[in-house]
Amino acid sequence: MPRVKSILTEARQIERAVTLIQLGARLQVLESETALSYERLLRLYKEVAGKSPSKGQLPFSTDWFMTWQPNIHASLFLNIHDYLNKAAAPDEIDTVIKAYQLYQEQTTAQGLEALLSVTRAWRLVKFVDNGMLTMTKCSCCGGHFVTEPYENAKSFVCGLCEPPARAGAVRGRRLRRLPARHPLRNGPSGIVGAESPRARRDDAGGAHGLEDAGVARAARRHGRVLPRFLPRAHALSVFAV
Repeated sequence: MPRVKSILTEARQIERAVTLIQLGARLQVLESETALSYERLLRLYKEVAGKSPSKGQLPFSTDWFMTWQPNIHASLFLNIHDYLNKAAAPDEIDTVIKAYQLYQEQTTAQGLEALLSVTRAWRLVKFVDNGMLTMTKCSCCGGHFVTEPYENAKSFVCGLCEPPARAGAVRGRRLRRLPARHPLRNGPSGIVGAESPRARRDDAGGAHGLEDAGVARAARRHGRVLPRFLPRAHALSVFAV
């Protein structure tokens, strides 16, 4: 009987490792969350992914989670993770896997790039468990977002309610680096440097320039992620868990 239990446990460990590999987890995550040996994990990784695992250290800084768009994605994942923890009580790594799969589904449905990798998501949970990061309620929308532990909750405003001034500057810099006759740099008349209506004015009628328009578009797109879960919706609020 103990032999059968050992076989079943090993099978679950292998299944968990395969799922993590398919989600793009680093080998260090597999070593930490499974009881399989390094040699077996390495063979399994090469068989599932078709390549050798990436080398190097795992992300160890909390600074990445504090930048604008990564913070929104990290907050989305962590709210889903916390909700699953309250709704059920599976193993911690299984909760991370399920929460990350739901996070991927939502970003794909909204046409957004999943900025948060499963390795960073796993690391984020570790940071929160160790008190290096926490969730703070936005004083404007009521959603819960990833912040430093010493954030003042009374005056905290999230990146969706108040996007940073240079949040859309990346798109402007990329456009300026394009060749002179690139279609993205040409206005509707085909003249190099002519501004399009979208570049001159955002949908609200108040933003001027590619960078300001980029801020407005990015904020609207990220604001549409899980709209039914936002506190203003009538459905269940994941951000307010």
